[in-house]
Amino acid sequence: MSKFSSQEIESQYNLIKTLLSNPQKYKDAIDAVKKDIAYMPLELKKKLEEENINL
Repeated sequence: MSKFSSQEIESQYNLIKTLLSNPQKYKDAIDAVKKDIAYMPLELKKKLEEENINL
């Protein structure tokens, strides 16, 4: 697995936070993220856990 830049991690993190801000509107996108969570960079998973953001 390749290393991701902090900018990429921050971008993905912000996207997830945006999606979770309105879960009804973004339900399909949230479901897609849930399916792909196994492929998320470890850095992003760690950041989400630190913020107590659960998908």
